[in-house]
Amino acid sequence: MPRTVYCVKLKQELPGLEKPPFPGELGQRIYEHISQQAWRMWPAQSMQIINERGLNMADPEARKILRQEMEKFFFGDEARSTQQQEPGQRLVYCAKLQRELPGLEKPPFPGPLGQRIYESISKQAWEMWPAQSVLIINHYGLNMADPEARKILREQMEEFFFGQDARMPEGWTPEAAGAGPQRKGGGGVARKK
Repeated sequence: MPRTVYCVKLKQELPGLEKPPFPGELGQRIYEHISQQAWRMWPAQSMQIINERGLNMADPEARKILRQEMEKFFFGDEARSTQQQEPGQRLVYCAKLQRELPGLEKPPFPGPLGQRIYESISKQAWEMWPAQSVLIINHYGLNMADPEARKILREQMEEFFFGQDARMPEGWTPEAAGAGPQRKGGGGVARKK
């Protein structure tokens, strides 16, 4: 039976990590208070931080900044804001996570799907998409310069957020990394070729 933790990021009891993700106090804190599901949100977030700030990971100062950002992501303002509404913040009932959470500030892209995501998907659920999209692009070998590939990715995005299996079931456990894109509740439905 997998070990469960009360995840401070996702505010619910979920399967925890099998071991601390790295040595030290922060690694232990993540092991004790962060679920596997929330931990899988970090790679996309870390890439965004590295790119936005132009961090060179060979520089010890850059690694220190990234570690501070990781702590803030899991335990700081962002973790608290999943439950507490900030003044003037728009809430949505998230179709993916099945509860009321802060929504996106604007539609993520133009068109009906972008509007639907804005109206029905939380910021927290939207942050799960980059990692899922990389999985899909790699699995299908999609070339994003090809309009057909972009169409497939958009269909997969709609399935991920709104498809029949899109909701994260109670006690959902992602499969181990490298086990393929068909994650329970993840909406990663295999496409017929």
